[in-house]
Amino acid sequence: MGIIFFILIVGGIVWYVKVYNSPNAKAVREICKGKDSEQVKVIEYFCKEGCMTKTITDEEYLQMLRAKRDSLNLRQKALNKIGLDEDEVNEIAPAVFEGFVYKNNFAKKRANGDWVSSAYQVAWLFFSSTQIYIYRYTFHMDEDKKSESTDEFFYKDVTSFSTATETETAHGLEGKNFEVESNKFTMVVPGDKIFVSMDGVPNADDTIQAMKQKLREKKM
Repeated sequence: MGIIFFILIVGGIVWYVKVYNSPNAKAVREICKGKDSEQVKVIEYFCKEGCMTKTITDEEYLQMLRAKRDSLNLRQKALNKIGLDEDEVNEIAPAVFEGFVYKNNFAKKRANGDWVSSAYQVAWLFFSSTQIYIYRYTFHMDEDKKSESTDEFFYKDVTSFSTATETETAHGLEGKNFEVESNKFTMVVPGDKIFVSMDGVPNADDTIQAMKQKLREKKM
């Protein structure tokens, strides 16, 4: 009994020194101050290090992200912001692009080699007989922060639709940075380019081809 008690004491000391009181653990606890329980789980997922630490799994993080995305009802939110009914923007089927946003956010590589980040973007594009409407919404899993925007363009003012690969700088703790390549949908208009994350859309190329065809028809 005495040996078991001794082993438990030693194990507790090792855990306290190596895990709870480590520089990494202290830094994580500092970042987590004032966060809710879900945000704490996300921060720990991205930042906690060490063989004796425990965080949510890759799949659990993705489930949390999908649940938040779905709860936002972004298709309807987009229509509300644009101020149109869906039957007014049915020239072709609406397009949705989505994916992680890495720039200035927490990021890590999953067990399968794919990158994830603490921020996610969803964009809806709607097409009327004369205009294209684009709604973008970015939300963060580690903090109460979001951004949204709406733009509208006449077909004649849109130069092109395309895809591009962009390198973004994400971060970890204590000055760690990661260079992550991300696929973007690009809409070129006079004097500007609109970029939208699209890594989370398996049929993105087919969607873009349909949009290109409609743009060509409108410019004839």
